[in-house]
Amino acid sequence: MSATPAIPAKRRIARKGRCLGMYALLLGLLIFGVSSAPGAGELEDRKIIGTEVSNLFMQEQFGELERLADQYRTTGERTRSGLWKLTLFYSGISDVADSDNKGDRYWSTIETRALRWVEAYPASPTPRIAYALILIGHAWKFRGSGRAKEVSPEDWKPFHEYMNKARAYLLEHKDIAGSDPRWYEAMLTVARAENRDIKRFNELVDEATARYPYFYQIYFGAIDYLAPKWHGSKEQIEAFANFAVSKTADQDGMGMYARVYWYAAQTQFHDRLFTDSSVVWDRMKQGIADVLRQYPDQWNINNFAHFACLAWDRDETRELMGRIEEAPIPRGWEDREQYQQCRTWAFAEH
Repeated sequence: MSATPAIPAKRRIARKGRCLGMYALLLGLLIFGVSSAPGAGELEDRKIIGTEVSNLFMQEQFGELERLADQYRTTGERTRSGLWKLTLFYSGISDVADSDNKGDRYWSTIETRALRWVEAYPASPTPRIAYALILIGHAWKFRGSGRAKEVSPEDWKPFHEYMNKARAYLLEHKDIAGSDPRWYEAMLTVARAENRDIKRFNELVDEATARYPYFYQIYFGAIDYLAPKWHGSKEQIEAFANFAVSKTADQDGMGMYARVYWYAAQTQFHDRLFTDSSVVWDRMKQGIADVLRQYPDQWNINNFAHFACLAWDRDETRELMGRIEEAPIPRGWEDREQYQQCRTWAFAEH
């Protein structure tokens, strides 16, 4: 580790105008101006799958939806970064149900459409999960994403009604829908929203990870519940990250430790990961190595280089940034300036 002190929240590696000349800043802008960065293919693949599923659903192409879901579920296909394509499939459904500006007619239409899918394929788990996701999306339409105290009393009632309806539907059809790991992720979402107690949450997690230990989204759904702003704490997230490793180590080594904290950074801690969480950098660094051993994708490399920089590990930052091909991926960094700052710091004489 560098002798440089840890990065405070919201502070850059170097202040603007210090350590970086105008040339370096312009170079960073030019680099980020390249739209065809290697690894952007990962993000493009995600967009393609999600958009295709959304369109197929709106067009009621249920046969093709069944074919895709069955393929992704039975093969466990991953993207180049290691993400399950089944996750992206259901993201396409969730995108349909992420329409805050839509009225009652829209929601009635897509709920009815999902039920027609259920009727057409009654033995399939996919349309039942899709219907539950739409109910969950409808619930969040009323609550919104703000703090609980910001939600008006008249919006709490329909929020709870739709969450209760989603939970009841998922439980009623568990025999069929539970054959898809996404059932458990949906139940974890409901558990968080309904403030389910920790005992019932743990029972659900234990069942989910015993049945589908390598479906990453189950762990991510649990992290949402354990976030300090919901029902947990940074200590519980750390304990859970190690639990995730214990369930997946035979295939992923320490990889799930890195993935859990990557998700926690995206959704909870952001650039405060190494100041506000209980992450252990040495364990995360080993997890990074294990992820990249299987999935040496540019999307992973960019994000992990960013984490190494935030952790003030100059050697690891230099090593990972040296593996970035041609151009960085903007979404892997906080902003254009931070990439160049990290690069200047990592490769500086010291």
